[in-house]
Formats: sequence, C-alpha cells, structure tokens
Amino acid sequence: MRALNHESVVSAPLTEVFQHIAERLAAASQGALTAEEVSLSQAPEHTGADLAFPCFPLARAWRKNPAQIAQEMAALIETDDVLGNVEAAGPYLNLSLARNATAGRVLDQVSASDGAYGGSDRQADQVVMMEYVSPNTNKPLHLGHVRNAVLGRCVANLVESQGARVHRTDIINDRGIHIAKSMIAYQRFADGETPESTGEKGDHFVGRYYVEFDKALYAERQAWLAEQGIDPSSLKDREKKKVEEDFLAASPLMADTRELLQKWEADDPEVRELWQKMNRWVYQGFDATYERLGIHFDRHYYESDIYRGGRELILDALERDVFDKADNGAVVAPLSKHGKLNDKVVLRADGTGLYITQDINLADIKFREFGLTKSYYCVGSEQNYYFQQLKATLKLLGFDWADGMEHLSYGMVYLPDGKMKSREGKVVDADDLMAEVVGLAENAILERSSDLPADDLARRAEAIGLSALVFEMLMVGRETDIQFDPEKSVAFEGKTGPYLQYVYARISSILRKAGEWTAPEQPAVDEDETWAIARSLLFYPTVVADAAESLDPSRLTSFLIEQTQAFNVFYRERRVLDAPEPQRSSRLALLEAFRQILDHGLRLLAIEPLDEM
Repeated sequence: MRALNHESVVSAPLTEVFQHIAERLAAASQGALTAEEVSLSQAPEHTGADLAFPCFPLARAWRKNPAQIAQEMAALIETDDVLGNVEAAGPYLNLSLARNATAGRVLDQVSASDGAYGGSDRQADQVVMMEYVSPNTNKPLHLGHVRNAVLGRCVANLVESQGARVHRTDIINDRGIHIAKSMIAYQRFADGETPESTGEKGDHFVGRYYVEFDKALYAERQAWLAEQGIDPSSLKDREKKKVEEDFLAASPLMADTRELLQKWEADDPEVRELWQKMNRWVYQGFDATYERLGIHFDRHYYESDIYRGGRELILDALERDVFDKADNGAVVAPLSKHGKLNDKVVLRADGTGLYITQDINLADIKFREFGLTKSYYCVGSEQNYYFQQLKATLKLLGFDWADGMEHLSYGMVYLPDGKMKSREGKVVDADDLMAEVVGLAENAILERSSDLPADDLARRAEAIGLSALVFEMLMVGRETDIQFDPEKSVAFEGKTGPYLQYVYARISSILRKAGEWTAPEQPAVDEDETWAIARSLLFYPTVVADAAESLDPSRLTSFLIEQTQAFNVFYRERRVLDAPEPQRSSRLALLEAFRQILDHGLRLLAIEPLDEM
C-alpha cells in the first residue's frame, strides 16, 4: 500500500489497519491494483471521514470515469469491524474507520512494539553514509554548523529508524592556506601562550589567532594602499579585484604564509609539529561542543590524508578520452557534452588537485570501504551546483554508485539584529548560541518555579534550551532560510521544542497520578477529541517513513506539533482521571500510547523527553 500522510505520497510501512484496508480496496478493484499499489490520503476534515482513496488509477483498467468507478466500488465494499463506512464523493472513496475496533488494534500494535512503534525495516537493504558538519580547523563551530549538525543527525536517525545501516562521518578540512594563516599568526603573536595558560577552549584559542592574522593583514593592506597612492573607494569592482591581487602578491605576511604551506606540504618537521599541536587544541574544543550538542561520528576523514588522491583516477580518464585537456594544460570533465552542466576543471595545469579532485577520491574510498548504497552530503545550498557537477563527473568516470549520492542541501540561518554578539563580532559561535538558549530556558523555568534545586534547574535548562535550538533548526523545510529568535524558541507554548517537552511532561504527570489501572480489551473512543488521539497513533509510522524517504525532518516536526495541539483540545474537553469507566481506562491507554510515540519522535529529533518541566 502507498499511504499519503499530510502532503506527500510515500511507500510506507503498513500498520495492521492500513494493510487490512489496502487488501479490501485491492479486492474491490477487481485485479486492477495490488494491496501494495493502493494509495490512501487523509480525508479532508469537512467530509467527516478518515481516509480517501482516489479512483483515477483505475480509469484505464475499468474503462470508466473515476466518479463512476467510485460509485461502483462503494457498492462492492462491505463494512466490517475496521471499515465503518464507505461513501463515493466524486472521483474519491471516503472511508470512515470503526473507531473503537480500530483504536484497539492500534493500541495493541503500539504496546507490542516495545518502544519502537514508528520504525520499520523498509530500508533494511540500504547502507548509508551521512557526511555532516565538516569544519575547518582554524576557528570554532558557528551557527551554520549547528544547523548542519542538527539536520544531518536527524536525517541519519530517520533513515536508521527505517532499518538502514548508517555510518556517521565528517571530512575535517585541516590543511590549506586558511590553516597556515592561523599558524603564522601564532608564530608571530602568541609568545608561547596555550589554551591551558589562557583558560580558553582550544578551538576559540586558535580562532583568535585566525582573527589576529586578518587584523595584521588589514593593517598591511592599508599601509600598502597608502604607499601606492590608491583610494579603493574610487575603483570599480574589476579594478578593486586587480588591486587586491597585486596586494596579496606583494604582501610579506602572505608570502610567509605561502612559504609555511609549502613547508607543510614538504613535511617540514617543525611546521608539522606546530600544525599537529594546534589541530589537537581545535579537536579538543570541537569535542566539547559536539558533546554538549549530542553529536557523534563513527569515522573522521581528514583532508590532509586524501588531498593528494584522485589524481590517478583523473589521469586514467584522460588517457581513455573520458576527460579533455584544456589549452592551458588543465584536465577538464566535459560535462556540457553530456548534459546542461558547465565543464569542470578537475586537475590544474601544474598537476595539482582542487577540491573536486579530493572529493572524487573520497567518494571512491567511501563506497569501496563501506559498500554504500547511499551517500548523503549535508552541505549548504550555496554548493548545490557544485554537487551536481561532482555527481556528473563521477558518473563520467564510470562509477554507477554515483546515482546513490545525494546533496542534503539546506538554507541559511539568521539572527534578529542585536539579539546576540559573537566573540569576534562576525559570526555567532555555537558555544555562545548554546549558552544563550540555555540561559533563556533557565529564566523561563524560574518564572514558573523559583524553588528548584540548583542541579535540577541546570539539568532542565540544558534539556529545554537545546530542545529549543534543535527544534528551530528542523521545524521548516531544509531548503528554507531560518530567522532564529532565541527568546521565542524557548517559549513553552506555540511551535517550539519546549512546547513538545511540556506536553510530554503533562501526559507523564497524568499517568503518574492515575496509579494502577487496566487497559480495556476494546477502548471507547467515540468522541471526536478522543478519536483524534487514536488517529495520530495510526498515522505516526507513515509520517516517520515519509520524513525518512523525503529526507525532510519538518514533516515529523509538523506532525508532532499538530498532534500535541490535538491533545490539548482533548485535555480541555475530556476528563481523564475522574472520568467513568470504560472512558477512564480507554483515555489512559490512549495517553500512554501517545506518550510513547511522542517519546519516539522526540528522540528521532534528538530532543530529550522530560517527565517534569
């Protein structure tokens, strides 16, 4: 069965209820559809039905218009203990479920799942690698890295929940001119200080020297411009570019930096020792940030290990006339001959590699080493075109596995002006951002409960603050830019992570107060508000599968918000603890199952469920 949940169709894992309905519809299609081919959608609210089945796919086989098909199928399908009513509505069949029996089946399935309801084995044949974060070792992680980390982790969790074997990796950009800049600045300005002597995190310590390099280069540039009698404000863009090229060529600081990079590539012992020491400081800082954010990797790849690779693959392709040689001697992937992409230089004329050279090498290493079926690259949307070229280049090289590569693109993150300042005044550090939202969460908790022990306050503030941050990064489609307001994100009401935690804690409180109770053999869920909770249980596995298939966590976040809002309507309209039987035990059974799917969904998002707020 193909189940439509929310807005998109996905080949979904079948709950027992969906399987039953799919088989009934397939039988009524008189051989035109199998149960696996049946598509269902949530019926529009105004119909009063639960599901809708479009009859358009049957038009060719039945040789009739869909509206007529709907009328005839409605007459063929008899109701039973799950299917309560079938009604033709134009080209659709509207299906209403027998509420009590359906809820009973779903509750049994949730109970039997041992906390795994929502997972499936539909991607059990997939071996997946998620490459995400992938920082430079010249500065701390920043706001953009946070969205990258949160998104990559969540998508990895989603596909893993559907049975895929997932490897979480990053590529650490630990070499190049930007790393050499930090090293030169340290040599010139550090006077032997270390992160230990200054009390700084290692990544912030090294990042400070990267900023010092920029300051020194700026001063050198201003002096050079004055000496040359050049006023940059009077120049056109092309002239400014030429002036900048001339300055960088004349700069003593840049000359020293290029020389240091050359020494690094020649394995100069002194340079390599400094490089290793500064990288260790950065990695210690990264590890602390990752630990607080809850990020882990199964494997690290390092640019310093792979940057020379890929050259042999490219030269072999050149010899086989797969690649071309440009007039200046560079090797080019002739992508324009095979599609709409521009040609891509893959090797410089002097034989040195570019980023795409090492990316070709790393992709080959990954697929050979792990036998991947899918490789996801979590990288910002500004690299969309580059990843199209990389994939096309790998296909030209004859790697069929390139079809399994996918760019997990995402938009930018912005903060309201004046809300936060970074240490460097340019970008917001991840550590500063986490400290900010946790501090705001602590203030929000104290407004509600001022007598919490210090340890409890710190633990809850950490969980709620990080929940706010994580949810904001996942609540919209990944291609959408985010305006992140730290103060709004920690609200206990509205579309926020703390709101989901609050609902979870409220349900936990109800269940604690209920004491001992026995689930009924068949729950009573006739009221609309109660049935809405049962329906959320029914659709949850399909939502998770849809989010995993589409690589879009926002489909899960939207569902969780909608269903927790439905819970609040239920809680306002229907009593639980003092309700008569069988309503009391039925509602407790529904809330226990709803808490289970909320727990499952929050953990997929990497948000900690809280029994108390």
